Amino acid sequence: MIVRPAPGLGELLRYVGELVDRGAGEVYESLGMSYRPRYTPVLRAMNAGAETVTEITSLAQVTQGAVSQAVGQMVADGLVVREQLPDGRKSGIRLTTAGRGLVEELKPHWEATFAAVIGLEREIGLPIRRVLADTATALEGEDFAARIHAARSRAGERTALRDVAAAVNWFDRGGQAYARFRPEYPSRLPMFLASLAPDTDLAVDVGCGSGQLTIQLASYFEATIGVDPSADQIANAPRRERVRYLQAPAEGLPVPDRSASLITAAQAAHWFDRPAFYAEVRRIAAPEAVIALISYGVMGLEPDLAPRFDHFYRSEIGPYWPPERALVDTGYAEIDFPFAEYPAPPMRIEKNWTLSEMLGYVSTWSAVLRAEHAGDTAVLRSFAADMTELWGEPTTTRQVSWPVVMRLGIL
Repeated sequence: MIVRPAPGLGELLRYVGELVDRGAGEVYESLGMSYRPRYTPVLRAMNAGAETVTEITSLAQVTQGAVSQAVGQMVADGLVVREQLPDGRKSGIRLTTAGRGLVEELKPHWEATFAAVIGLEREIGLPIRRVLADTATALEGEDFAARIHAARSRAGERTALRDVAAAVNWFDRGGQAYARFRPEYPSRLPMFLASLAPDTDLAVDVGCGSGQLTIQLASYFEATIGVDPSADQIANAPRRERVRYLQAPAEGLPVPDRSASLITAAQAAHWFDRPAFYAEVRRIAAPEAVIALISYGVMGLEPDLAPRFDHFYRSEIGPYWPPERALVDTGYAEIDFPFAEYPAPPMRIEKNWTLSEMLGYVSTWSAVLRAEHAGDTAVLRSFAADMTELWGEPTTTRQVSWPVVMRLGIL
């Protein structure tokens, strides 16, 4: 199938000009006039008092070359004559008797033509003459050749950015990237959780990853344990006094019975065998301990970036999300939670990120890892290239945010 290319500005202007001239020519023919429409700008300018090619060009907004050609043909047709002006320095142009008669004959036609133009403008809802006049003024200020060169330069810059985005494997990341790019929870969150706990003896952060929430909890508890099955994640977790990391699954926590005042699972509970995890929670929980399943939803971007990101998240990378991801998309509203619930206040994570930080965060998604393992790296590189182009200067920070949701229970 042949796809019709979008017409260029010159093509459209020529085509519209041809349609206008063709219609005007048909009217002249119906009036019994042998007349060239290209004479009209010259005749109207001369009727307004123009006496030289330069003056005609200024009044008619036609190029000097076109005016000179038209005048040459009008001399041959006996409509104008060339003559020396009184100052002796300029060659003037004067209407002949036939030319003056033709002007008088054309005046009613010109009035009808302008009425037709006004009707056309009303029909399409655009002031055609003003648009074209403004376009001419802009091109007089910076000619079209300069604009083409500038556009080629910008296109080269965008191509270079896309090439960089394609060359950099943004998605070849491990636990180090997880620790670097996963967003921190708002400081209000650990403070709130600590205030709910019966005491601040021990907090256990299950599925802690590289310790984002673990470290924040440590500011409020005498002891904090981060538990994760991944040695790589724990190796990249920050060390701090009163914090320990243990490699273990959520379904088998190496924590003493009835010792934890707070048990959290941040952006992790949807991966657990939850009945087995909940049994462990009941085992390690101190009296009136708090369990908190915490999740942040889909990242929100600025309006000019959001459509491309949403398409990537929903459609392109969407098939690589495991079924458990749906629990995150619904804000854990449908996750099984067999505890007496406590209401959670609304919270948000808000960051100002560079392009590298945003793509680095995306690189930590499990769906991205699945796409890589499936060999579908083209969709990842295409997304990175498109976001590079949309972002602007890569080091410019853009606002990103996530809604924080919780399911809170008291044991």
